[in-house]
Amino acid sequence: MKTRHHWIVRVTHWVNAVALTLMVGSGLRIFNGSPAFAPKGETFCCYPFEGTAIPAWLTFGGWLGGARHWHFAMMWLLVVNGLVYLAFIYLHGEWRDLAPRRGDLRDTWEMIKFYTFARKDHPRQGKHNALQKSAYFAMPMIAAIIVISGIAIWKPVQFAPLTNLLGGYAWARYWHFVAMSAIVALSFVHIFMVFAVDPYALRSMVTGGYSERLSPEERNARPFLNLLPKRASPAPVAAPPAGGPEAP
Repeated sequence: MKTRHHWIVRVTHWVNAVALTLMVGSGLRIFNGSPAFAPKGETFCCYPFEGTAIPAWLTFGGWLGGARHWHFAMMWLLVVNGLVYLAFIYLHGEWRDLAPRRGDLRDTWEMIKFYTFARKDHPRQGKHNALQKSAYFAMPMIAAIIVISGIAIWKPVQFAPLTNLLGGYAWARYWHFVAMSAIVALSFVHIFMVFAVDPYALRSMVTGGYSERLSPEERNARPFLNLLPKRASPAPVAAPPAGGPEAP
């Protein structure tokens, strides 16, 4: 058993999970204040549910003003939390586990082949496999789009050049919504893969401890298959000497 995640990584992970959940829920409640991207009387090309409110059970904040307060509070918490995390992985050197490397495209294809049963053995990996690295590396870029588009719709007059760069207020709202949807989708895939492939990773994100013997690579684990660790083969019993047991 070894420590896989530093306590700063674990704390920022769970703060991020709670803050992101509240921010998405409050954002959806704000969206319901005007559940359409086009101005009244106009149509919008790229959203088939114009005028349809998000179900209330998916929203958070109670009312429009309350949702805005929660949204901005979680925004600052996520910014501070994200800066702490990025500073730590840079100073601690953990960014090397996530940075793209030559061969990642090949390794991603090998993981896809493994998950689709076109390959029998789990590809060799480090702390994260190539698919995980791609998802984790994409998240900060999607988050940047969320921040930029969020600023554009928060202060569309003060930041008019930015809002116009995104196509105007309606399109800025749309990019904000799309980027949020992408983060939610990646989060659900992440949660699914933890429970379906590597449930033992939950312990490492709570206590830090992780046994390499239980890793997907060692268990050759696909989604919902080979979730239990392999049992060690019993040691072979030595055969008695050819002449039989020695006399006392």
